[in-house]
Amino acid sequence: MKATEQKKTKKGVFLKIAAIVFAVYLLYTLISMQANISGKQNELDELRQQYTESLIRNEELQKTLDSYGTDEFIEEQAREKLGYAYPEEHFYIDVSGTD
Repeated sequence: MKATEQKKTKKGVFLKIAAIVFAVYLLYTLISMQANISGKQNELDELRQQYTESLIRNEELQKTLDSYGTDEFIEEQAREKLGYAYPEEHFYIDVSGTD
């Protein structure tokens, strides 16, 4: 009878150790997956922000494209890029170096 009891106790101890090892493995896997999910969530947030910024930039470009060729666009470009002004118009250039 002692031999069968020893086998049962060895079997019970082995099962307890196996259950503990399995529980530790599950805990490690759960923590690892949670960290992975958190990283992917941060990546998703960054991509959403980039997407929003791209939409805003596209809207600005579309407005520029829509205004291309209009009198207002031509006047703005002549003033900003070429420094043109109307004949009777006076404008001053700040040479002090401050904005």
